[in-house]
Amino acid sequence: MDSRPPGCVTIPLLIIVLPFRLVWEALRLIGRFVRAYVLRPLGWLLYNGLARPVAWILRELVWRPIRWLVLVLLVLPLRWVGRVLLLPLGRAILRYVLVPLLRGVAWLATLAGRLFMFVARPVGRALAALWRAVLWPVLAAFGRLIAYTWRLAGVILHHLLVRPLRFLWRMVLRPVLRAVRQVWRVTVVPAARWFRHYVLEPVRAAGRSVSRALGLDARRP
Repeated sequence: MDSRPPGCVTIPLLIIVLPFRLVWEALRLIGRFVRAYVLRPLGWLLYNGLARPVAWILRELVWRPIRWLVLVLLVLPLRWVGRVLLLPLGRAILRYVLVPLLRGVAWLATLAGRLFMFVARPVGRALAALWRAVLWPVLAAFGRLIAYTWRLAGVILHHLLVRPLRFLWRMVLRPVLRAVRQVWRVTVVPAARWFRHYVLEPVRAAGRSVSRALGLDARRP
């Protein structure tokens, strides 16, 4: 256990902490003094001696004269022109120009619609009668002619091409092909078998015998 008295620890702490504490308190007092006796009077002086006079000058000597000039020289003349000249002129144009013009356009549109209906009905009826009396019978006859021509072409093609080809295949080509196949089986196949059995295989055997006698098989990898 530590046998040193408590005062030995407290005295160094006081020596280290006390100066910082005194400096901190002095700075706080100085800050309060500066804020109370320097900053506040300076702010009041700047506000009342500079900001308020400048704002009053700008408001009274700049903004209000400019607003008055704009009102007198621009807004009031434009308002007078609009009320005295443009509004009566617009009403006159609307009343004596646009309304009669729109009425004339509407009357012309109505007249054109009536004329169209007056002309379209007879024209439509004439076209319908022409369709029923001329066009539809002609088209029907043309369709029947095309159908009859197609059937006739089919019959002619069947009798002139399909049936002769079918007869040629059944009576000539198929028997010939069967005869050729039978002749091939009877002549070529046995001859090929005989040639392979009595010629190729002996030649191959003789070749292998000669190769073994000459030692050529041993040289192959």
